[in-house]
Amino acid sequence: MPKIILSSYAHRDSYFHKLHPLTKFVITGCAIVLAFVVKSFIFNLLLAALIIPIGYKSKILSQVFRPVRYLFIIFVILFGIQSFFYPFSVTPLMELPFGITIWLEGVLYAANISARLLVMLVFGYWFVLTTHPGDLVSEFKERGLPHWMGYIIITTLQLIPRIQSQMSVIIEAQKSRGLDTRGSLVNRLKAYTPLLGPLFIGSVQQAVERSMALEARAFSAKCPKTSFRDRRFKTKDSWWTIGFIVFSVLYGVLSWLL
Repeated sequence: MPKIILSSYAHRDSYFHKLHPLTKFVITGCAIVLAFVVKSFIFNLLLAALIIPIGYKSKILSQVFRPVRYLFIIFVILFGIQSFFYPFSVTPLMELPFGITIWLEGVLYAANISARLLVMLVFGYWFVLTTHPGDLVSEFKERGLPHWMGYIIITTLQLIPRIQSQMSVIIEAQKSRGLDTRGSLVNRLKAYTPLLGPLFIGSVQQAVERSMALEARAFSAKCPKTSFRDRRFKTKDSWWTIGFIVFSVLYGVLSWLL
């Protein structure tokens, strides 16, 4: 399997690494659905906090929260726009000079969107870190689903880690050529903006190389697929799957009752 596909998988001898890929897929899917079902952003923050014991048990707690810093600028933009320009604003939260008003409804809306993004990021990244891509693709094939479906899912979840890795390489390369990323926010934006070009070109190049690697391995061939990775669905997988589905239903109902 191409190295870039495995760049986000963290090999650990942990309890959750040994779970069946479909079990972890159900846990991640339930968490993402819950992020849109619960009534308040507080419940989403509590749901995101659930990843702390899970990540600790998976031995990847620090890695799970590492990409959160890249959402910070998105959070700032969300709160900056929605607080002032939310179209359904009714309650003023704070009056600023020059007739500028911060609206309560806008702040709550931005908080809800931010909390949903946080839940999707931490649970999605946890799934990527603990699930070998070969296990997921093989399991989709065993269930009678197209083998490319598993590849698309794992590639989508690895999008942010892949961009993060590629951006780090570009920044280090430019620093060796004298790029200065210190100073004020304006200076940093001026330094980082020219890096978008190499990032875009590198992403296209990686996509082409990935496509060629897959075709060289007969990924789209109309023939039975084989795999040397085999994960069995065990009793603990059944308990986790059923338990998390029940938890999701109860948690969603509780968020609307309180």
